[in-house]
Amino acid sequence: MKEILTVRWNPTKDLAVVALTWFLVVGALYTATNVLGTNVWGGMAYFLVYAVLGALIFGVGFPVYWMVVVRKRTLADLGIRKVNFGISLVLQLVFSATMYLPPMLIMSFPSFDKLFPLISLALCIGLFEAIFWRGWVQNRFEEAFGTIPGIILASAVYAAYHIGYGMPLSEMTFLFFIGLMFAAAFRLTRNILILYPIFQPAGQLMTLLKDGLDLPLAASIGFFEALALMIVVIVLAARYQKKTAAKLAGTSANL
Repeated sequence: MKEILTVRWNPTKDLAVVALTWFLVVGALYTATNVLGTNVWGGMAYFLVYAVLGALIFGVGFPVYWMVVVRKRTLADLGIRKVNFGISLVLQLVFSATMYLPPMLIMSFPSFDKLFPLISLALCIGLFEAIFWRGWVQNRFEEAFGTIPGIILASAVYAAYHIGYGMPLSEMTFLFFIGLMFAAAFRLTRNILILYPIFQPAGQLMTLLKDGLDLPLAASIGFFEALALMIVVIVLAARYQKKTAAKLAGTSANL
């Protein structure tokens, strides 16, 4: 409890990188949604800018590279870790069933060719959001300012991110509280598996259905490819991290 209530002032250069990545992902989202749209090149331009440039490169690749390669820290500092693996999955299932199952039981779903691309998008963007907003942004804010300020700030920039969709302030205010919910859930275990692959993507899917986003069935291939590349980035970072640790251990043993 004392740790949760602790407020600190320890800003580092990590916060400048957080700010940079925020502007990059917002810029990619805004360009994809408001400049290109889903009708340019059959939705390919939307996919390339939103999923590849925004989510994969700026949202996952950049933070992973910064933390593991530049800062010589671990993937655990991005919420990608084995600790609390089981309890995270159990809590995710409980949260998902409680929040999303009742409304989904009475929802009207579109046909498979309309629904499947949205599911693929939600799974792809859901992983990006879990890593970027919780493991990257929230953890850096908490390290700099403490748990409660970190959660509030992370939720605020999460809500502000949706300016890229052209959302009005009233909707972003609502998303601030959604951000608080996800932030508090993540804080329970500091493992992204409390949010992904069901809890956060399910919320994303319901929003996409509500907004009536229409994507071609072929877009599913692209989003699953982007998701696979995110996983590849994580695997490569884990291998790099392991090799670096082994070199350090070897160097220490020779001293």
